[in-house]
Amino acid sequence: MKKRYLLFIIYLLLSAGNIQAQNTASGEEYIIRKDDTLWSISGARLEDPFLWPKLWNINPHIPNPDLIYPGEKIRIPSRETLIQQELPPAEETKLPSAPQLKTSDTEAGTSSLESSGKTSKKYLVDKNLYISAGWISKDFPSIGAITATPSGSKMAGTNDIVYINVSANKILSLLGLDARSSLIVALNETAKNRFFTIRSIKPVKHPVTGEILGHLIRITGILEIIGMDSNTPKAKIISSFEDIETGDGLMPYKNMEPPLVPDVIRTPRIGGHIVETHFTNQLSGENNILYLDKGSNKGLELGDVFTVFPNSALERAIGKLQVISLQPDTSAAVILKSSEEITIGSKWGQK
Repeated sequence: MKKRYLLFIIYLLLSAGNIQAQNTASGEEYIIRKDDTLWSISGARLEDPFLWPKLWNINPHIPNPDLIYPGEKIRIPSRETLIQQELPPAEETKLPSAPQLKTSDTEAGTSSLESSGKTSKKYLVDKNLYISAGWISKDFPSIGAITATPSGSKMAGTNDIVYINVSANKILSLLGLDARSSLIVALNETAKNRFFTIRSIKPVKHPVTGEILGHLIRITGILEIIGMDSNTPKAKIISSFEDIETGDGLMPYKNMEPPLVPDVIRTPRIGGHIVETHFTNQLSGENNILYLDKGSNKGLELGDVFTVFPNSALERAIGKLQVISLQPDTSAAVILKSSEEITIGSKWGQK
């Protein structure tokens, strides 16, 4: 009896060893958390943030490295395994494909990145990244807010129900309707009852002058009014670009198409500094969004391409960026390529 028991224990130990070996070979499974980026995950789990392109490459279910969502799972192999991996040449230069919205295309508005007939339009950046990129604003353009969820949770995602508070007067004014009209009329006239959810992230200070340029505003998702509950508008989140939170503001929905690639790429003799990054990280790599300290008032146009330099006396090129959206005094740009990580305060211009 003791012999059989010992054999059983040995069998269990050997089985556990095999399972452990399988886990080691395949790597660990990691669940994305709020504020995670592939850069930060690579730094924390692999002790080398520059391994993020290889981490992205072995997780093909992630179509866009800039759009990863809490709750998604990725596989993280050992550091040695990733270091030995060679990226295909196409992977080194490709821009991310259009990310999968967490809803159907028909609900959130079909992306116009699809071809129509024999020709297809070529955009500067994919539609979802363009919408979620946000802008720097002097004012917070909100006409309401998410006030609560049925469960009492402070966060919500795609397909979740939320309660909102909207200003009927502001909506009616935007629509040019009579102020005596009801909230129901106002909501019914608001782009099929849809709103962007927006968030004021932080004040943006110029890294050189110290001037406050405004607040970084991000679009966090899209919701649709589905009814009233005790005279409170009830909405369903039909798309989320990150966690949506109670307190997030509301802005009337409109179809947002990214700008087309211009026939002639301009490289004007304009320059300045990078003042912020998309998710307020100090470092950014290829295909990430940056914000510049000049806009249309200084002559910038959509599609303009600039060289990036470190903020030092030595002017050496470390990257290229392209303007994708404009405000009068600021703009947003996507990093086309970089030889090293780009920081807030880096210079941009022409060599």
